[in-house]
Amino acid sequence: MVRFLKAVESGCAWFGKAAAWTVPLLVLGTCLTILMVQLRMNVLVEWDARLPLFGEHLSLSNLTELQWHLFAVMTMLGGVYALHDNSHVCVDFLACRFSPRTRAIVTLLGDLLLLLPFTVIMTLYAWDYMMSAFHSGEGSSYGGLSDRWIIKAFLPLGFGLLVVFGVARVLRIGIQLSTSSFIPEASAAPRRVEE
Repeated sequence: MVRFLKAVESGCAWFGKAAAWTVPLLVLGTCLTILMVQLRMNVLVEWDARLPLFGEHLSLSNLTELQWHLFAVMTMLGGVYALHDNSHVCVDFLACRFSPRTRAIVTLLGDLLLLLPFTVIMTLYAWDYMMSAFHSGEGSSYGGLSDRWIIKAFLPLGFGLLVVFGVARVLRIGIQLSTSSFIPEASAAPRRVEE
């Protein structure tokens, strides 16, 4: 069971690894935006069919908004990877003094009392926020990206992944603590910053 729960945690973190591919797209979009500004171009390319998110052309407004949206995708999906990799912000100056078992108990309580309630509530609100954009056909009011619900869908997805990850981690730590099979993991220790 513990192996399955670890696989669930790793599966959730995979989305964060995949979101790293937004970085080259973000760099490319930034370079194109700078180039278009220097060349005083408003529309880079036009096409006949309407594409989701972009509409009928790739313009300076599209690229400018796309940069912010790619950053949002990276942030929403990267959160679960940071949590899995234990590279998130935590109270290391206290946790480094705890035994591995005490750190596990603190993690369990933190997930139950803070992570899960917050992420469940945020998933529900983010779902409503995304569905509102979908039903209203929300798009940019100044010629930027259309179909904003596609970008807003990463909010419930990111928080939902955190919920699934949190439930799997709570169950895994609970099982490990309740049995004598508790083995501290190398990744569970807080990272020390060398000066």
